[in-house]
Order: sequence, then C-alpha cells, then structure tokens
Amino acid sequence: MMRRVAAMAFMFAVLGSSLPSGAQQSQGAEKQSQAQPSGKKLEALFTAAEMPFTKTEDGRYIAVITVENNESERFYVYLSALGDDVNNEKLQIITMDFLLGQLPKGTNPSTALIKQIAQWNANLTFGKVVVYGNAIVYTNSTWLARSDADTLALDAALGHYASQDLRKEVAPYLKQ
Repeated sequence: MMRRVAAMAFMFAVLGSSLPSGAQQSQGAEKQSQAQPSGKKLEALFTAAEMPFTKTEDGRYIAVITVENNESERFYVYLSALGDDVNNEKLQIITMDFLLGQLPKGTNPSTALIKQIAQWNANLTFGKVVVYGNAIVYTNSTWLARSDADTLALDAALGHYASQDLRKEVAPYLKQ
C-alpha cells in the first residue's frame, strides 16, 4: 500500500514538473496561498526540531541538519498535496531533497548511471535517487499529519546519512 502511495506521489511530482513554467507558477501561487496552515505547521516542526530554515519565494524551504561532530548539510524541503484539497492536512506530503551531484549542463545521464540508479532504488529501504534536470538527488517523503519534530529530525538525519554514502558512489559517474 505504501509503495502504491509513494508511486502516486512520485507520479504527481513528475506530472507537475512537466507543466509549462507559467502554469506551474500560477498553480504554485494558488496552492501556496491556500496551503498556509500546512506551511506554518512545517515551520513549527523545523523550529521545534531546532533545524534552521529559510523559505524561498516559491514556497519551498532550505533547511540545515546538524549531526554528531557538528557535521551539517543543507537540504531542500517542500510540501505537496495529493488531490485538489490543499487544506486537507492528511493529504499533505513533506518531501526532502538532498543533492548528490550535478551532471555537466546539457548532458544526459549515462546508461551506466541510469542502471546504477535503478539498482540503488531497488536496494534502498527509505527514499529514492532521481535525476531532476542536471541534478542527481536523494529524495524521501513523509506525511505531514503524522510528523512531529522528532520524526522530521530523524527523517532528515536518515536522508543526510544516506546521501552521504550515495555521494561517494555517484561521484565516478559525474567524471565520465
């Protein structure tokens, strides 16, 4: 069941990214103005988890997770809704993106990298590796309604450690 929900969420994200930029911006502005309560809850979770964050103009967040030995990582967070009711907190999803690396501008991922991403995704128990444009990203998602400060911090820490390991594995593919 969770796999199906995650697949649906991914499909919505992919379909949303294929809209013309003007349509995305008008939809984003409409959803952002309606989704203020969810954004406020996410901001409260960041504050309670003692995770510094900033909100971008498009309504996304840039947050920082600090783990042992004062090791920190910046990652990207955004809210999305399943369905049309952006005010229904039970259908809000928090997505965290951790940058693994970037392909040179104007290049496509190699066949070897695509195969490796499929292998990583088959073996990851939490999150997935995806390519957005020229960025290779580790992404994970969770329900906003079921999140508290501890689970947000735990999900961010898990994302940090997973992306740390994946960065080492992705590096050789970026040099090709």
